[in-house]
Amino acid sequence: MNIEQTVLEVSGVEITKTLLVDLQKLSSYSGEPIAAVYADNLLRTMRSLRDKLPFDPYTEVVMTLHDALFFENRWIDYNANQYKGVCELLTSLVNQETINNFSVESAILTLENLGFDPLPFGVNLDDNLDTDEDE
Repeated sequence: MNIEQTVLEVSGVEITKTLLVDLQKLSSYSGEPIAAVYADNLLRTMRSLRDKLPFDPYTEVVMTLHDALFFENRWIDYNANQYKGVCELLTSLVNQETINNFSVESAILTLENLGFDPLPFGVNLDDNLDTDEDE
């Protein structure tokens, strides 16, 4: 008995279609309790992309958005226009023939310009600390 295994290649385009549906729903229902369902779906799809295409430059942009949205449930604070801007950004990015480092940097800056915090896990350093006190 021969069993052939078929491997389907997952593309950023296919995953983006799913992301866009959830982002559009999140945009439509921002500020309402049902938005949590779409935020959860979005989170799961983003993590799926990370698991399936961990070294793809597109994944870096999506995971930057992931961190901005889901750190301390900040997805609640964003409005419909911001989500629409993300939809446009992801659509334009995935439609590029190749995504290079400049494209990634530009996309992350666009996220920041839309009001998303691309580095929500930042650390505040206290400049008043005296490092010589331990001696």
